[in-house]
Amino acid sequence: MNENTILSAVLPEHEDDPETLHIFMLVKSTRHWLDLATADRTAFLKEELLPLLVKRPEVTMRYFDAEAFSARATDVLFWETKDISAWQWICDHLRETKFWDYYFEVLEILPSLEGNYLAAGR
Repeated sequence: MNENTILSAVLPEHEDDPETLHIFMLVKSTRHWLDLATADRTAFLKEELLPLLVKRPEVTMRYFDAEAFSARATDVLFWETKDISAWQWICDHLRETKFWDYYFEVLEILPSLEGNYLAAGR
């Protein structure tokens, strides 16, 4: 790092727990998804995705639309958990839905830990 490097602060909810796993899932929507009406997309998410998160509350998810900025990934799902087995359960069950490889092509899964040690050296 040089003097021009800007370090971002650690999110307050992770200051005392650097072991929270942050998982970036880059996906590309398929024609199947794009051809669905908005109401059908919403219904799919409520009926298929939401119940998985209810069963594994140790895992949270946020959804980001990236299609205006990337030709590769149209969306980024940001998952957080402290329980890697809960994350694995989510992935296993996502594969059993139309989410995986029907409505979305999963391009990359990038697990990461927030760089607490960087902020600590300020």
